[in-house]
Amino acid sequence: MTAASGTLSPTVPAHRHPRFRRARVDALVRSAAGSALWLSLLLVTYWWVADRGIQDLGGWASGLTSTGRLTGLVAADLLLVQVLLMARLPLLERAFGQDRLARQHRIVGFTSFNLMLAHIVLITWGYAGGGLGATPSTLWNLTTTYPGMLLAAAGTVCLVLVVVTSVKVARSRLRYESWHLLHLYAYLGVGLALPHQLWTGSSS
Repeated sequence: MTAASGTLSPTVPAHRHPRFRRARVDALVRSAAGSALWLSLLLVTYWWVADRGIQDLGGWASGLTSTGRLTGLVAADLLLVQVLLMARLPLLERAFGQDRLARQHRIVGFTSFNLMLAHIVLITWGYAGGGLGATPSTLWNLTTTYPGMLLAAAGTVCLVLVVVTSVKVARSRLRYESWHLLHLYAYLGVGLALPHQLWTGSSS
């Protein structure tokens, strides 16, 4: 008598059955993915600390700039995580499942976007010497004179478009094809927003 579909064959040890091997691989993938995420966050935090991030917290303007650098680094790291989550890698989809991956994608996406906005505000405020009145002109000066900032501004606009259309109210009014096409602008946004960190300093 043959074993029913999906049941273990009495002639095959449990630990060698394909279903158990797949479960072990999926568990390893989930563990490796979680470890890689936390290691990447620790790495960017180390870069911030090595660049006098903690010492700079002692002053008002320097503290704003330092906090802005940290939020920018973490936001950039999570944006790269977003790219992996959007890539629909079979290994990740099998290990996590599409529903869980979609939830993680949404959480990471909104977190990285909020941190990116905090980065823009804090960096600009810090470069303005901590004065709110000088912030608008400082933002204009940073955008138009610093290397890569115009590209970063364009990338930010793309990411804003993606986030706005991802809100449930807006998404419900869009056809799936239109929403999916707009969602692809996230790739463009990431590609445009990240290079300025290399051109203006690793933790700018």
